Amino acid sequence: MIGYLQNNSGLFITSLTSLFVIVSPLGNIFSFLALSAGYPREAKILLARRACVIAYLILLGFLVAGRAIIACLGISLAAFQIAGGVLLFRIALDMLEGREAPERRDSSVSLRVEDYRDIAVVPLAIPLLSGPGALTTILMLHSGAPHPLDWLAIWAALTLVMVATYIIFRFAATLAKVLKETGVTLATRLMGLILAALAAQFALDGLQNAFRLTAGQ
Repeated sequence: MIGYLQNNSGLFITSLTSLFVIVSPLGNIFSFLALSAGYPREAKILLARRACVIAYLILLGFLVAGRAIIACLGISLAAFQIAGGVLLFRIALDMLEGREAPERRDSSVSLRVEDYRDIAVVPLAIPLLSGPGALTTILMLHSGAPHPLDWLAIWAALTLVMVATYIIFRFAATLAKVLKETGVTLATRLMGLILAALAAQFALDGLQNAFRLTAGQ
């Protein structure tokens, strides 16, 4: 098993990179600070923990049920990879051009606490941390991992990303002072470039799978 996991390090790195970029904890620092403004330190820590746990459970659910969801919808792996690659590429362009993703833009129209019943659930966990982009990424990673042990690599990557997100949110005020808005913007654009490359690779893998299916018929 150790040898298998060593050979499967590429999937872990791809999962870790793509999930960290699409969850974008750095890009959500100011949203978290706006929503938690006026909260005492202990309440902010609890809020960060709850939001990350809820988002983690949602994404974990999609990881466990991803293949069944695709099968129930009658969608081929190739079609999902191509469509998912296009969607993620569109999000990457928004990041590169300094625009917010649609789900983040819609949720940031009002960041006042009184506008939400439970801000840990909405809008932090959904859709800021586990929005359409993150769900699509999980489903694509899962659909392209045929071996059950592949799920272990994706699960480990997802766990690390959500732990990192919690740490970033916990120290959001300090990070905001250090990075400032310019630093966060630069980091977001760099992550957008990485996401664009990953999205293109997802789409290319889908095209290759489609050509194999066509050639095999």
